[in-house]
Amino acid sequence: MRYTHEDNIKTRLTNRFQLRIAVEKLLEQGVAEDLIPVRLARIFYVDLDELNAALDIVLRAKRQSEAPRSEDLSAVA
Repeated sequence: MRYTHEDNIKTRLTNRFQLRIAVEKLLEQGVAEDLIPVRLARIFYVDLDELNAALDIVLRAKRQSEAPRSEDLSAVA
């Protein structure tokens, strides 16, 4: 069976907003942070600089939401 050139074309994933959505979905599915670029690169042409920026934004927000607040700590003391 012959394949045409168009069969091998990947979609570009270069928009930071779209990358953030992809990163959030992969994290929700339990994919490790280190494997996210690998998984996305298998399917899309990925702008790695934008992906790193999106990963940084999502992971910072996740850490801030998980960090204990000062009022939570005062209830313990």
